[in-house]
Amino acid sequence: MALPARLTAALGRHPDDLTEDDLQRAVDGQIPESVDLDWKKDFYKGSDAGKKELAKDISAMANTAGGMVVVGVDDGNQDHAHGLAPAEPDPTRGEEWIRSVLANWIQPVVPNVGVRQVKSTAHDGKVYWVLTVPPSTQAPHAVAQPGNDYHFRVQVRHGTTTRTLAESEIAQRYRDRFEAASEDVDRLHQVADAGLGYLTAYLTNTEHGGGSRIDHDPAWISLTAVPAVRGTYPLSTQTDREVAFSRFSGLAAGGITTNMRPRYPLLVGRRQVRFEGHPTGQLHQDGSTYAARSLNLRDVEYQPDAPKRLYQRGLELDCVAMVQAAAAWAAETGGAGDLMFSAALH
Repeated sequence: MALPARLTAALGRHPDDLTEDDLQRAVDGQIPESVDLDWKKDFYKGSDAGKKELAKDISAMANTAGGMVVVGVDDGNQDHAHGLAPAEPDPTRGEEWIRSVLANWIQPVVPNVGVRQVKSTAHDGKVYWVLTVPPSTQAPHAVAQPGNDYHFRVQVRHGTTTRTLAESEIAQRYRDRFEAASEDVDRLHQVADAGLGYLTAYLTNTEHGGGSRIDHDPAWISLTAVPAVRGTYPLSTQTDREVAFSRFSGLAAGGITTNMRPRYPLLVGRRQVRFEGHPTGQLHQDGSTYAARSLNLRDVEYQPDAPKRLYQRGLELDCVAMVQAAAAWAAETGGAGDLMFSAALH
């Protein structure tokens, strides 16, 4: 799950992997609350007030920059991790209860909230709860009691607390959402056009034998992907690009096929990783991807002059591998939300 990189740096471990020892180190280091981190001593009550508080905390994180709520760490009214306070788990208020509250009290539902119970080793039978909230592309999220849609509030994180947005601020959040969707489409076209330009240059370049590559591989399929929440990955230096290329190569090799694994040499690219061959593509520092592969065309048996046939199963597997690779790169850069795809035959 993509979360603010500051959290991993502050806690010394990705929030998805936190243990009680990590929480104790947070207490020892008096790690402060912030816009993306909230320590809570007590678990949410089962009353409407408790449900509303849970919905408010999660929606405020999603409406701001994403982050994490840790239940079972006392802030001592000092806005920093003050002491461990795990509690006995309540069988009526576990993960299912949390997700039910979030689904019924927040509109629209905050996607991809992580709900994780961490067992205490120092206090037998007691637990902590770690709730992780990625930045949302569907914000603003409002809190409203089920069946009472006319009385809703939109909260955001404000330092170590939350505040309610005014009507004009809510309107601006909606304008921002629609503008972001338009920017996603523009970015998709930009990445696709740049990728097609590189692919065309690669295919029309004359090989040592005198012919162009397109003579041998006349048909290609390309896929462009742009994450709704852009990532950030350092690709300014050659060393940065080498590291990214090696990492992506390993990720691509783990897909449904290895056909998306790029081949050396790594090419020069400004704020991107470029590679040619099968596949040809670019990895952008914001998590966007362009990748193209030649289509497997076969001669019709005993009919050498007949049009070639497309190997459909191979095409389907390659498409799945391309999507897997694009999703892996977006996640590697810290991208989040939905992936917007565009595919084309060339």
